[in-house]
Amino acid sequence: METIFTISDVNLHYDQNQVLHSIHLTIYKNKITAFIGPSGCGKSTLLRCFNRMNDLIDNCCINGNIEFATKNLNAMNPIELRTKVGMVFQTPNPFPMSIFENVAYGPKCQGVRNKAELNKIVMDSLKKASLYEEVKERLHESALGLSGGQQQRLCIARCIAMSPEVILMDEPTSALDPIATLKIEELITTLKKDFSIIIVTHNMQQAARISDYTAFFLMGEIVEYGKTTDIFKNPQNKKTEDYITGRFG
Repeated sequence: METIFTISDVNLHYDQNQVLHSIHLTIYKNKITAFIGPSGCGKSTLLRCFNRMNDLIDNCCINGNIEFATKNLNAMNPIELRTKVGMVFQTPNPFPMSIFENVAYGPKCQGVRNKAELNKIVMDSLKKASLYEEVKERLHESALGLSGGQQQRLCIARCIAMSPEVILMDEPTSALDPIATLKIEELITTLKKDFSIIIVTHNMQQAARISDYTAFFLMGEIVEYGKTTDIFKNPQNKKTEDYITGRFG
């Protein structure tokens, strides 16, 4: 299988506080990889390493090596990297503009000005995000009028419009109701044919339902990593078994 990220001996500190301890991990292309574990165990911190968002934190120090498609992450231009590695956050964050302009914003920033090209990008992105049929009559209305689940799918469409290779998702359904959550989960499983997806989730059932690979984090370390079916049905580490059976966490 082709790899998209290779993480070797990554340690991360905020001042004197070490948050990640000697992380080794391989993320595979066009697969859904879930990060599970209790709050504060380093899942989201590692996720933010993949598009260098931790660079924006003054007291953050990272050692080790992360390769993105064989390139050293630190040698890449961060703006270029964040184009290739998009991110969807826990709370939907549409821009206070129309649905159309939300999706067109990134391509416009990259210099796309042709109206027909922008129209195609917006339509294709909304279709891939399973949102087009719901909003096609209101593309020029405010995105803030959408429901929470629709707003999150719009944020996914906005990410898709940049043609990334990877989509990072930091608990993308935690603010949504069960029906909206199901739609996002169905969407994620269809997106993996075009994108590599890494999702942080507190919902172990969600990880079991949608992911191909799962990494279990505890106290800033990866306790166990493997195929999701193996992690949930035949964990090799007692700590993993205790967590997924609800003995702690």
